[in-house]
Amino acid sequence: MPKICKAVKVFDINSENKGMYDKHFYEKFAHKSLGFFYGDKTVNFRYGESPDLQNETDGIGIEVTRGISQYEAKFIRLATESVENNLNLQERFEKANRMFRKNFLGVIHESNGFVIADPQNGDRGYEIHVIQILEKIKIKIEKLNKLYKKFNSNCLYIFSEFPMQNQHIWVLADIMNAENMKDYDLYFINALDRLYVINPHENYEFCCHKYTSAEICEFKQ
Repeated sequence: MPKICKAVKVFDINSENKGMYDKHFYEKFAHKSLGFFYGDKTVNFRYGESPDLQNETDGIGIEVTRGISQYEAKFIRLATESVENNLNLQERFEKANRMFRKNFLGVIHESNGFVIADPQNGDRGYEIHVIQILEKIKIKIEKLNKLYKKFNSNCLYIFSEFPMQNQHIWVLADIMNAENMKDYDLYFINALDRLYVINPHENYEFCCHKYTSAEICEFKQ
């Protein structure tokens, strides 16, 4: 498998909950980011529960979730709080030490945004992340079959919050194919600046739509 370090970029720096999980923020972001795919149908979506986005007019339901572990969620909280509180580099390291372990071994730097990299998983960082997404898909499939309201088209929108590339999605789609994950009609994988659309009814083929920085800023508002 390709080698990739574990890295999480600040994504929800405008969340009202100061780094905590803001459910409505992600639902709004998902809704706005799907305009290129659903076109005029986008205006017919309403926010709800099980699934989160519901379009009664066009028969579309979309569940929104994050495909990350609690450990990675803590990374995002660390990055968000560091930016919001304008912490300097030393203060960020001290905060990381308190949140994760006695001696933080990661790397912190600035590059058009705050990036934290943690080598604890080494070369398996990418592989582990794909597995976490697959585990989240399985959980949502079980809930779809037992609890969720059904539509003509049932979709799952997953925020990877990880810079996934085509080769990562190929691996993800191949495993989904092997495990016959056809319960959802479409899978949307949000990978920071791009959205992958996996169609299980078309041999798990996928397409990729890239967003501009201006579009991403608009989605966050």
